[in-house]
Amino acid sequence: MRIPPTRRQRASAIPFSLAFIVAAGLLGLAAGPAATFGAQRLLPALDLAAGRRSHVPAAVFTGALFMVMAWRFGASWLLPALLFLSAAGVVLSRIDLHFRLLPNRLVIPALGTGSALLLLDAAVNERWANLVVAFIGSAATFVIYLVLALISPRGLGMGDVKFSAVLALPLGYLSVGQLVLGVSLGFLIGALVGGVLLLAGLAGRKSPVPFGPSMFAGCIAAVVFGAELGPALLPSLFT
Repeated sequence: MRIPPTRRQRASAIPFSLAFIVAAGLLGLAAGPAATFGAQRLLPALDLAAGRRSHVPAAVFTGALFMVMAWRFGASWLLPALLFLSAAGVVLSRIDLHFRLLPNRLVIPALGTGSALLLLDAAVNERWANLVVAFIGSAATFVIYLVLALISPRGLGMGDVKFSAVLALPLGYLSVGQLVLGVSLGFLIGALVGGVLLLAGLAGRKSPVPFGPSMFAGCIAAVVFGAELGPALLPSLFT
């Protein structure tokens, strides 16, 4: 069952306002450094301070994502899950970019926390069918990525496989169409990034390119703009 469009969600949520969006952005500015600090505590062996040049841009980007989610979904029970997705995705993407690693100590807790927050929305709004689709979609996406990783270990790592399950949860909860769209966009963005790096001479044909950020970008695009992109790109899944 697809979650109703955003405007309908807002009808039963706290009235939409610019102040709410700004407040969400400020929360994101604080959540970005807090998420990095938490990641450092869980991964003391990784020197996350080595990427301190990206601390401020990451905080700003997290704040921007929080604002976009607040604008799109309003003050709904689904919003906490999407804010968590934004903060966790930014931290994991940064780690993947700097260390080419998506560690279990972050990915597995992110999977559990994301599930709990979606359970909250399902319990309040009686969206149990959405939750079932989310879990099935997450498991199916994990299996697909696992098969691809076994076929082409140079292209995908086990961290990517586990991260795919995290990203598939909210996508599947929104709709099957957005799940398929988000996964497809992740591969498309990854291919485009790899092509640009190759043409610019910044990577070779066999150079490992972190795929986590592309997966996250595809997920965010499908979450935020899936209702508009889906009917044009995947009309059979967005009827």
